[in-house]
Amino acid sequence: MMVTTTGPREPDNADDAEASALRVLRGAGQSSASLQHKLERRGYSAHAALEAVRRCAAAGYINDAALAASVAARHRRSGHGRARVAADLRARGVAGEVIAEALDGQTDTEEAAALAVARQLWNRAGDPDTRDQRARMRVAGALQRRGFSSALVVRVMRALT
Repeated sequence: MMVTTTGPREPDNADDAEASALRVLRGAGQSSASLQHKLERRGYSAHAALEAVRRCAAAGYINDAALAASVAARHRRSGHGRARVAADLRARGVAGEVIAEALDGQTDTEEAAALAVARQLWNRAGDPDTRDQRARMRVAGALQRRGFSSALVVRVMRALT
């Protein structure tokens, strides 16, 4: 059975847009920008979507700073660097100053996290006698893919030996 979705009956109705926003928020936390974008994609006018987002923020259902802090903490626990966190938050539509605020506390622990990840990857690289320059390059590449800066990767790789 094919289900077709049609736009809202009244695209300018902020009450309908708010009800739709609450359904979206039941699934997962959203940034203000991403929620507005989703409402507009569902057929609500920009004005109705903006009003619905404003109402949700006033009720405390949307908090970009709390979302950014939560996402940054999750990435930290996963061993990801600042660049990866920032990219994820930008993709979610979080403002640059909110991203910078969420990343401020991450600087102190980033080097320790990178070193821990590097050690874990290095230990998986096989027998200590057979590890070579290629193994080092694989570990360094993995750190960069996790969002650690090149300068930090160099420092960590020096400390790894």
